[in-house]
Amino acid sequence: MTTFEQLTIDQLDEAAWFIAELNMNKKFHIGYCGTDKEDILSDLHEDFIENEHVNVFVSRRDNAIMGLIGFDVYDGIAEVWGPFSREQQMENQLQLWHFATEGLTQIKEFLFFINVENIFQQQFMETIHAQKSSDELYLTLPKDTFQQLEAIQSDVYRAPDFAQFEAIHAHAFPNAYYSAKTIVEKLDNSQHQLIVLKEKQIVRGYAYFEMNDTLHSTHLEFIAIAPEYRGLGFGKQLLNEALTLIFKNEAITQVTLTVNNTNTKANSLYYKTGFQKQDALLSYVLNV
Repeated sequence: MTTFEQLTIDQLDEAAWFIAELNMNKKFHIGYCGTDKEDILSDLHEDFIENEHVNVFVSRRDNAIMGLIGFDVYDGIAEVWGPFSREQQMENQLQLWHFATEGLTQIKEFLFFINVENIFQQQFMETIHAQKSSDELYLTLPKDTFQQLEAIQSDVYRAPDFAQFEAIHAHAFPNAYYSAKTIVEKLDNSQHQLIVLKEKQIVRGYAYFEMNDTLHSTHLEFIAIAPEYRGLGFGKQLLNEALTLIFKNEAITQVTLTVNNTNTKANSLYYKTGFQKQDALLSYVLNV
């Protein structure tokens, strides 16, 4: 008999083991969740708990987790971890989906990131009428392959930079999972950093990244140059400065990022910098 439940904080360790195990196999793989159990557990504690309520839901059979869905909720948007399904049975997953989402009345948009080899979850996207929005690449850069810069021209973000930063972010990422306001709010975490490249108080570009020195990794969430300054080498400069700042933390051994597969100019820059393809992902959006 299959049962459904919302997990408690004490059960997140079990959830992290389940996600790590399934995510090692590309036919079960979901983007951005990772395969390191401690890394996953840290993210679950940071992003999936609201007022002691855990936004992680599972299906069980014989007390073992068979399916899992988690929601990282912000600004009426939910970034979905999953769905994960060990048994890959559509009826049971649909039941888990309805069980997990019935209380999320504040959510207007669900975002999914499915590995191209995860055929079952692509079929599930069709079943719930989620729309494919883009093809994404997940890239990694090991520390020992990057030559750090000696001089840095960019600076930390300050409140007077907000209007210009917001305009660049909205233009470059009009449907981003984090708004400019959300990014600034996330700076309350000392390991989340926003830097700006500017001259005479004019912001030419910015980079936002989230470090986790206990897990030796940093994800470069966003990097963008203002339209009027593109094609002048500022993108390469900002990327290398951001990577240099990240790798100055001795605990960090790799940087990861995602980029649209069709963004050939950005992809060329990333590959020339030393990034390597790890996964190809399909991005889906479900509006409710």
